[in-house]
This record gives sequence, C-alpha cells and structure tokens, in this order.
Amino acid sequence: MNDAVFWVTSIGGLLSLGVFVWYYASLGKRISKEEKEAGKDLTYKINSFTGTSKNTKQNK
Repeated sequence: MNDAVFWVTSIGGLLSLGVFVWYYASLGKRISKEEKEAGKDLTYKINSFTGTSKNTKQNK
C-alpha cells in the first residue's frame, strides 16, 4: 500500500511540475512574439494571464 501511494504521488508531482514548466515556457514564447511584433518592450502593458497585449474581449 505504501509503495502505491509513493508512486502515485511521485508521478503526479512530476506531471504537475511538467505542466507548470510547459505553461510558463509557452507563455514566455508568446510574450516574446508579441514584443517582436510591437517592436518594443511590453513589460507593463501585457496581460500576464493571456500573454497578449491585444484586446481579448470579443467584439459583438
């Protein structure tokens, strides 16, 4: 029983760590692309959750 708990928590921890690394790497890649398109630093003008400085609301 203890071995199963160890393996489940270990594999789950590694998977969650991998997801966080992938999320922040893809977010950084998107921010870098936006900065290259804008031709300037967008440090305080970019939405850190979406990785974009563009309007994310849908126009109706």
